[in-house]
Amino acid sequence: MSASPDQTCEVKVDGAWRSVSLDEAQLRHRDSLKRCPACHGRVIILGTYGSLRRLASAHRRGHDGCPLRPLHYQGVATRHPEAVE
Repeated sequence: MSASPDQTCEVKVDGAWRSVSLDEAQLRHRDSLKRCPACHGRVIILGTYGSLRRLASAHRRGHDGCPLRPLHYQGVATRHPEAVE
């Protein structure tokens, strides 16, 4: 079973982008560059690290064209103005 899009991010590994769960990104790719799978904006992993691990991704700089940011999304999906290639 794969993770939902809001529970994944893309991680740059050996020069290529891979889609991974937030848990894998935090545990195995802590220092790697991460981006949003929808708009390709740079993201960071936030969360609590106690007995109940709860992770979420957050855009380093938000914009209103990412459907994975429902509170700010304006209805038209666009690439992030500072998209990571």
